[in-house]
Amino acid sequence: MRSGGARTTRLATVDDEVRIRPIDAAERRDMLLEERILRSQIQRERASAYWFAATKWGIAGLVAGICIGGYIMYVASVATLPLAQNALAQGAAIESARSQLEEASGLPPEALPGGQRPAQRPAQRP
Repeated sequence: MRSGGARTTRLATVDDEVRIRPIDAAERRDMLLEERILRSQIQRERASAYWFAATKWGIAGLVAGICIGGYIMYVASVATLPLAQNALAQGAAIESARSQLEEASGLPPEALPGGQRPAQRPAQRP
């Protein structure tokens, strides 16, 4: 036995007789026309819903791609920053050592090991 608060469904009795309502040609044409119009409206609404969903996911994907790409570029630049600083420091140390060697030896740059500095160009004659 069910409690009094439960939902129950009552089924109507089925007649043995089948009732057929006669439809004339004009009514039939109107019904078919309305059905076609309804189908075309449903198709248009469905197509616009698909376009809306595709646009929404496309924009969401674009924004996510921009965010992820920006983050990856940030991580890559942060990871390469110590390498670049180290390379600049080594370049400055080499240049400093080379200039100190030139000053201490008193020899021209061509006579020192390694030859002429790459940053200098030979003097051109006019």
